[in-house]
Amino acid sequence: MTGSPLRVAFAGLAHSHPSTDAATMRALGAEVVGVHDADASSSVEFAARFGGAAVTSVDELHALRPDLVIATPRPHEVVPFLRALTVDGGAPLFLNKVVAATDEQLAALDRVIDAAAAAVGTSSPLRFAPALRAFADGIRSDEVLSIRVLAQHDNAAFQLPGRSWQDDPALGGGTLVTVGVHAWEMLDVVAPGAELLGGSGWTRRSPGSSTRSEDAGGLDGLLRVGNDAVPIQVLITGVPGPDAYGIEVVTASGISSLALSTDDANESLGFRGLGSALLAESAHRRVAAPWAEARTVVANTIRAAGLARAPDPASE
Repeated sequence: MTGSPLRVAFAGLAHSHPSTDAATMRALGAEVVGVHDADASSSVEFAARFGGAAVTSVDELHALRPDLVIATPRPHEVVPFLRALTVDGGAPLFLNKVVAATDEQLAALDRVIDAAAAAVGTSSPLRFAPALRAFADGIRSDEVLSIRVLAQHDNAAFQLPGRSWQDDPALGGGTLVTVGVHAWEMLDVVAPGAELLGGSGWTRRSPGSSTRSEDAGGLDGLLRVGNDAVPIQVLITGVPGPDAYGIEVVTASGISSLALSTDDANESLGFRGLGSALLAESAHRRVAAPWAEARTVVANTIRAAGLARAPDPASE
């Protein structure tokens, strides 16, 4: 970066991503100017670690006039944060997952974004994973016949005090949404704007599991890719063990597959790429992964979770 560093503020510290984002922003030359969270002690600790002022409200954060706001709200904070931070054409606002886990939450989000006077965006960091973007570019001109995708992330952290809303299907979406959004983000990178047409699925929960949602779930469905209905298989897991994100695409030219490396997660899983994109766009008052494009991923994630959790008529 050249000239004055871009000024970044953080609204909400609902899970681990803000710390990763703040470290990335500083490494890229940006300045953290402020942070607000409902837990004041968390704000103070964050400010001591990354810089900036720990403020007591999003209105105070907005008054700092940052160049970019990265928001990581809890479900009940999403709409109030958006209203306060976008009311008068403020800084571009990027929302970390999960922005909506139900149809009702999505409808409320649509209404507030429609009224927003600032750019709003959201995505999984996987959208900016270098290997995934290169993979998508490599098959962009091929006829896609089918897609299979895997997203695995241990859901134990979603059950911790203060974060258990992530494991609640009615609040943060449970495993099928909190982990599943990564799968649908990968699909959207490979097939931009493709909508889930329908499908059927399943969920499994081990008898000894402490999760309120599911340990695993899957969907067999159809995805609208251009004028075609492409068969897809999606597997979402939250079992113990390391992260795993992979995609396999069958095209008329052959089979292409990718398993993302997790050795350097900041780089390979897209956190650094996301940070670079956010800073580049915010310099022009824009946001990476704008809502007009990102909404499809959110809607697909919610619909897929509903289909997978639907009762099986054969078992009734």
